[in-house]
Amino acid sequence: MINQKQLANALDDSVTAKQNESHISDFYYAVQISICLLKPIGAWPLDDTSRLKIALHKLHMATGMFLILFTIVPMIVQMIKEKWSAFLILRMICPLLFTMAIFARYILLLWHQDRLKSCIEHVTDDWRSTIIAEDRDIMLANAKTGRTFGIVSVAFMFSCGALYYMLPMVLPNAINEDNVTVRVHPSPCEFLVFDSKASPAYEIVYFFQLLSGCTAYSAFCGICSLMAHFVTHVCGQCDVLTAFFQDIVNDGKHNNGSIENRIATAVTRHLRLLRLVSDISNLFTEICLVEFINASCNICLLGYYIITDLNNNESFIQISMYIFGLASVIFNVFLVCYIGDLLKERCQNVGTACYEIEWYQIPSKKAIELIMPILMSRYSTTLTAGKMVAMTLTTFSDILKTSMAYFNLLREFSSRD
Repeated sequence: MINQKQLANALDDSVTAKQNESHISDFYYAVQISICLLKPIGAWPLDDTSRLKIALHKLHMATGMFLILFTIVPMIVQMIKEKWSAFLILRMICPLLFTMAIFARYILLLWHQDRLKSCIEHVTDDWRSTIIAEDRDIMLANAKTGRTFGIVSVAFMFSCGALYYMLPMVLPNAINEDNVTVRVHPSPCEFLVFDSKASPAYEIVYFFQLLSGCTAYSAFCGICSLMAHFVTHVCGQCDVLTAFFQDIVNDGKHNNGSIENRIATAVTRHLRLLRLVSDISNLFTEICLVEFINASCNICLLGYYIITDLNNNESFIQISMYIFGLASVIFNVFLVCYIGDLLKERCQNVGTACYEIEWYQIPSKKAIELIMPILMSRYSTTLTAGKMVAMTLTTFSDILKTSMAYFNLLREFSSRD
């Protein structure tokens, strides 16, 4: 079997190999969207140890948490103070639940900053050690796929957010029982220390709610983009690793040296890739659980809002906002399930590629060392929701079916009332 010395030598060879001269620009190209969205809110790990940078980083985190809570807390206060009816609570529970889910995902990402930094450093090392042009092209193609997912997520989410925060400006103001015009905010709010409906408090609260929405949408899209980037990066590494296993039999540009060193190099890279997959899965498992619950509830509620508003002939802009919101939630949960399925498939393909090499040309005592990578590739490696539910396309269909079941139940109760 492969001994520790061979593994150490193979790892040392990979570390001291010639570096990719454009690895910094390649890495930035892959994670550009995530950096632009997460860094302003303090969710991107700090790479500088100066006191000023640390203080600014903590200030960004505190500001991000304050802005998101600026929407959540006043909404809950108004629900309690005004003793809303079940119908009003049902109408407002979707934005509240959605914002709380984003806040939970944001806090979880901050909580796992060390693990996130470790994954980023791992990815950076992969780009640095990619010196073969074909491998770099494979990784760039997968990085482009991750960027595409991030761009579509941003387009859906911020389009829906623009409609949501524009709604009070285009809809007629409400009139209370005293025949007084009441100006409303995008999100219901109640501040016990001042009247948020009177100027200039109204404009100030409106501005802070707009900032809160931008912060929440940046956190939501940034995490989705980051998840897509990590998974597509692993997919690219799986394709590169396949070439390493194929070069075990015939000395090639990916994997050369003696047969012992070739097997050791391939196995070492496989173990390193599996460590990255494990770190990514552990990093996002609670976030995926929050997304699973959020999507199941909000698909049901948004569908209910659309049907109800169509029956009541509500504003086209309001209905369009709910349609955009529904499309955004469905796309983002589909994104998580699709990349989870993709991750599972690509990791299994590594074992298939190892099995399909011309192992009969290798001495039998050496060929038996390839059994371990094949067996390890058979174990399920995918994103999970709280390590309970695998985020695959099958799970996506289950979420849609569950949401439609709750939607039909909700619509039935509403029609009886």
